[in-house]
Amino acid sequence: MNIVNFFKTRYYVPSEKDSFLKKSFYSLTSRKVPSFPKTVQFETHSACNAACIFCPYSFTYQSQPKGFMSDELFKKIVAELKQHKVRRISPYMNNEPFLDKDMVKKLVFIREEIPNSKIVLTTNGSKLYKAVVDDLVKYNPLDYLYISFQGIEKEGYEETMRGSLKFEETMENVLYLISELKKSKAKNPFKVVITMVATNKVDPVKAVNFWKEKGVKAKWTPLENRGGNIIYYNKLKPEKSLSRRFVNCTRLYKQAYILFNGDMVLCCTDYTRKVVLGNVEKTSIEEVWNGKKATTLRRLFFEGRMNEIPLCRNCEIADSYGNEEFEE
Repeated sequence: MNIVNFFKTRYYVPSEKDSFLKKSFYSLTSRKVPSFPKTVQFETHSACNAACIFCPYSFTYQSQPKGFMSDELFKKIVAELKQHKVRRISPYMNNEPFLDKDMVKKLVFIREEIPNSKIVLTTNGSKLYKAVVDDLVKYNPLDYLYISFQGIEKEGYEETMRGSLKFEETMENVLYLISELKKSKAKNPFKVVITMVATNKVDPVKAVNFWKEKGVKAKWTPLENRGGNIIYYNKLKPEKSLSRRFVNCTRLYKQAYILFNGDMVLCCTDYTRKVVLGNVEKTSIEEVWNGKKATTLRRLFFEGRMNEIPLCRNCEIADSYGNEEFEE
């Protein structure tokens, strides 16, 4: 990383109205928005078998378009990511990626096409059956596999994750994966990270320690209101505030989020398509990323005019400040 950019924690979105002095000042003190996103998340389908209490999916999916991404669009996206040498690729959004029975094949395809990109996936672990795990370990197409596993007690886990998820089944899946990775002969086997959201339903500190004792990296993240979309947000807050703070959001400056039908939304928290920037099936990621709608919204965000951005006006991450960058 350029040493100058390391100390630049804010992105500058220029405007024709800016004076020469203002442009000069911000060019020296702020980062330039990349001409192509550094990280791209896209879902190959729209379904999830969980109904996590801290996620809006369970009460928004019925009103949203549903389906699978076509093979043509999938390959079109991968080809464009290859052309621009994208830093990180995550083929999931607000879905459970392993409900796509061809997910491992698709991960292998991405790895073969773009070997130098970091490939990261998040799953709830419920579909990590032995056959899936065996293929993941054999082909090793990932860099990181994040597993959302809420707590280590059956009651808290099932009350939090809901849907069709069963504590014992997911635990068995994850433990099998861990054991098989330890046997892996791959030069650099992918890393597993257990993640959880800090709510009053689970004990995240206890859970993190449980996984660390098994030699697995684990971490918890603060409960966020996901663009103001969580109905039970206030009821889920832990009684005692955990010592972790939110940081300044950079999502719209360097990350792209693409739904199964090609719609690019502003943020991963846009469960109801409040802000659709364009469609990459009809054009391209590059065109939508640099389009008038996207650049206008970034300028509003830069000026602190979050009230004019439907998704950001109620988001606590957009409303917070810090020196670190927040990434999914």
